[in-house]
Amino acid sequence: MLPRSLPRPSVALAALAGLLVLLVAGATPARAADEPPVLLVGVAGVRWDDVTATGTPALHALAQDARLADVAARSVSSSACPADGWLGVSAGARAADAPPLERTGLAHVTEEDLAAEDERGLVRDRCRVLVDIGPDGLAPGWSDYAAAVVDQAYDARIGLLGDTLREAGVSPAGIGPGAAVALADGAGLQVGTWESRRAPAGGLSEQVSSALAAAPLVVVDAGGVRDREGTAFAPRAEQVALVDSTLAAVLAGAEGTGAQVLVVSLADSGRAELQLAAATGPAGTRWAGPGLLTTGSTQQRGLVQAVDVAPTVLSALGLPADPAMSGSTMRATGGPATAGARIALLEDVAAEADQVREVSGGFSTVLVLLQVALFVAAALVLTRPRDRQHGALRGPVRVLRVVGPFLAAWPVASFLTGLVPWWRAGAPVLGFWAALLGWALVITAVALLGPWRRYVLGPAAVVAAVTVGVLVADALTGSWLTIDSPMGAHRILAARFYGMSNQGFALLLAGGVMLAVVLGDVLVRAGRRRAALAGVVALGLLLVVVDGAPGLGSDFGGPPSLLISFAYLALVVSGRPVRWRVVAAVVAVGAVVVGGFALLDWARPADERTHLGRFVATVLDGGLLPVLQRKLDANLGILTTWRYLVPAVAGIALLWVLARTARRQAAELAREAADLEQAVPLVRAGLVAAGLGLAVGFLVNDSGIIIPATGVALAVPALVGATAELHLPRALRLSPPDRVPWPDAGAPRRAAAPPRPPATAGR
Repeated sequence: MLPRSLPRPSVALAALAGLLVLLVAGATPARAADEPPVLLVGVAGVRWDDVTATGTPALHALAQDARLADVAARSVSSSACPADGWLGVSAGARAADAPPLERTGLAHVTEEDLAAEDERGLVRDRCRVLVDIGPDGLAPGWSDYAAAVVDQAYDARIGLLGDTLREAGVSPAGIGPGAAVALADGAGLQVGTWESRRAPAGGLSEQVSSALAAAPLVVVDAGGVRDREGTAFAPRAEQVALVDSTLAAVLAGAEGTGAQVLVVSLADSGRAELQLAAATGPAGTRWAGPGLLTTGSTQQRGLVQAVDVAPTVLSALGLPADPAMSGSTMRATGGPATAGARIALLEDVAAEADQVREVSGGFSTVLVLLQVALFVAAALVLTRPRDRQHGALRGPVRVLRVVGPFLAAWPVASFLTGLVPWWRAGAPVLGFWAALLGWALVITAVALLGPWRRYVLGPAAVVAAVTVGVLVADALTGSWLTIDSPMGAHRILAARFYGMSNQGFALLLAGGVMLAVVLGDVLVRAGRRRAALAGVVALGLLLVVVDGAPGLGSDFGGPPSLLISFAYLALVVSGRPVRWRVVAAVVAVGAVVVGGFALLDWARPADERTHLGRFVATVLDGGLLPVLQRKLDANLGILTTWRYLVPAVAGIALLWVLARTARRQAAELAREAADLEQAVPLVRAGLVAAGLGLAVGFLVNDSGIIIPATGVALAVPALVGATAELHLPRALRLSPPDRVPWPDAGAPRRAAAPPRPPATAGR
């Protein structure tokens, strides 16, 4: 009861103060009273193929009832060191240690010194050895870390996890050197308590049990594995067994505490490979029961990233992730019923990810060399006037007619190899090439043997249709063929895990334009210009939606390129001139469409956003410039890569040579279907449309020259095959010589002569 002497205003103020206390207490984002504690166990270099019942009994037992996943541990460089992995937990974003020569205490050491020591077996690893906190109370190496992230492209804020926990009033406990990095604040000082890790037989279980009784979050560094050969490291099996024994002691300490347990391998053991993760918890918690893990950053069952750890830990504590964290919360999802089947699935995914890296470089090199050889052969054979050709050239021309569609089918065949588990073969590289050539031969046979061969662009249209159909179907069903295909996205590189890859977009654009050319040509010749226009527009809109919609293609730079290409082609089909105002309107519409896709994605919960929504969040948080700088650096780095520069330049040069040759021959070959443009007047407009789209894609995507090079890899070989068809004598052609001319194809004496593409008007 309130004192009688208390005046009425004071009573009101006291009541208000009490209400505010309750509101503040209720709004405090600390762990709710009924939330079980969280135990994060970080290791390094441990994979699912290390796990056996006899060699790693603790991990094997944990996997029986846990949620499992592969981990993409990619950091700033191609291979992640243990320090990089723990910095990723600290920042919730990619961050890495400084290079060896830039670390404190090594200023007097030169690269020659390191090389000499390496030859003597004294230095076997360039990764920093993490050590316990010293007398200064700072996480060791923090000054190096802070200086290094300034020059890195991911705008990481190391210490963000610690700062977030402190602001929320959460006092964690850290055990081991990696935990000192993860739980440091922005200045490198520990948030909560920290202890040196005891030995498994020296009280580690009791240490963990006591920490869980006192803290809502306990982070333990359980050691790691390094693969470098030499006297500095024990055999891998011994290292893995030591990590497993440490983990066994940690898990024993967690028994009976009701803790939510997350075990993650945060770094590579040397060569970059997918790592392991396992999560478990008592009934009713988020990780209860067996299954797999997934996350919004990958949108793939059984695949998470190291940068997902910090948001996941905060979510398990009932706290929101900081917007500067690029990862997402790990969530439970379904999977195979038994632990053995789940582990086998994850090992299979990791094997595919590892093997596709082995074949991708060779595939690109062989494709480039064959494409250049085709372009040179086409330039030598197809530029000769037909009335000067003799029988000896008919063989090469007929070969070009077949080889053109065959090589054009290689890109889509590289995606279709994912339907055949070639990585399980005894010789995976040979298995890949067998699958690739098999799919390419099937597509080529369908293209050349079906009734559509009677149309000069029929084989090219079939290859384009298969390419577009496969990419669209893949985007609609989860991008399973795109992930870990030679021209798709690679799990280990961790650049993209879903949606349309940049090379996939280039193929979609080139193949889509080719289909639109065929559709428009056939319908206009049939006297159905409006239907042709509607078909081109409908196809373009379909590809824009599939390429750009969140959850489908999720592509930021693709929709504007597609809109520009199909808008130009639609104008040509309609017979209207291309005016600058129309061009400006198309560009504006493209910007609105992309912005709309991105804003719709951003409006979803943070864990459900694709990278479109995350890009909007990054812009709103002021991180646009680092993103643009990273993309520009990537673009410039790829620009001089010969694998992509050579075919792009060679393909464009071939088209230019063929065009000049066709103009020189036009007078003497007027009434014959002497070149591809005379046979299909829309071809020139299609080339312009594809060129515009690929050029825009080159400018707005971080893959740069890869975009036009990939488009050329589909379009030019397909057109070489069609041009070769027209260079054969009429008796040897698959397509009939007489075709219905376009309605507005010119004077009667040159019924097959193509109309010029509309000139760009100045108003």
